[in-house]
Parts: sequence; structure tokens; C-alpha cells
Amino acid sequence: MKTITLVVISLISLSALAHTIEGTLILKGTVRTKFDLNGLSTTCRAQVEKVKNLLQEDSYGNPAYNVRVDVGLSNYDETTGKFLRFSQELWFNNLFAVGGNKTEVRDLDYAAPGGATLKIDGQGRIRSVTFPYSGRPLTCNF
Repeated sequence: MKTITLVVISLISLSALAHTIEGTLILKGTVRTKFDLNGLSTTCRAQVEKVKNLLQEDSYGNPAYNVRVDVGLSNYDETTGKFLRFSQELWFNNLFAVGGNKTEVRDLDYAAPGGATLKIDGQGRIRSVTFPYSGRPLTCNF
């Protein structure tokens, strides 16, 4: 009886430690949205250019991915006749440190150095991207 109890407890504890993911891959392509930036209608663009395996696994054996995204802003100020053009290439990955020396892969969240973040939905489409612009974080929702 003691052996059966120990086996059941060990099986329950192993399943509690597992971190399962669905394996949602981000789709390649471009998304655009318009929003007001300093009173001007501005177009925000995010283009997924490359998705590749990071060749690294999290603490649970799930593979991590690197994603190259080109984010950009553009607008035209009719009063001054000036164009705003901003473009930045960012490398995001979905491998996160979660305390101590443990890591975990997340399906829908990606991060890049400098505080940039990227969120996707369950079908792999970009939902939002946050990146540094003029010394502050700027978020575009698609």
C-alpha cells in the first residue's frame, strides 16, 4: 500500500511540474493600424520577416523561437509639410526567465532587448507590439 501511495504522489507531482504549450507559431506578413501620435494621424506597421528556431529549449524541453520584426511609423504633417519616417528592426524571442535558473517558452508572448514586447493571438497573428520611440515605449494595437 505504501508503494502504491508513493507512486501516485510522484505521478501527481511530476504532472504539476510540467509546462505545456500549444506550439503556436507566429505568421509571416505585415500588419498596419492608424492612431494619433502627438495630434497627427500616424500609421504603425509591423512586418514579420523571419522566424527561426533559437536552438534552445526551456526548462521543460519546449523549443524557443527567434523572430525578426521590422516596426515602423509614418505620417505627414500638412501644416509644416514634414514627413515622419521611423523604422527599426527588432529580434524577439519567446524564452523567458521565471525565477532562479528556470526558463519557460510562452506561446503568445515575445520580448526583445530594450523593453520591446510582441503579443500574438492563438492563430499566430500579431495583436500588439510595444517598442521604444523618442525615449518612451509606444504601443500599437492591431
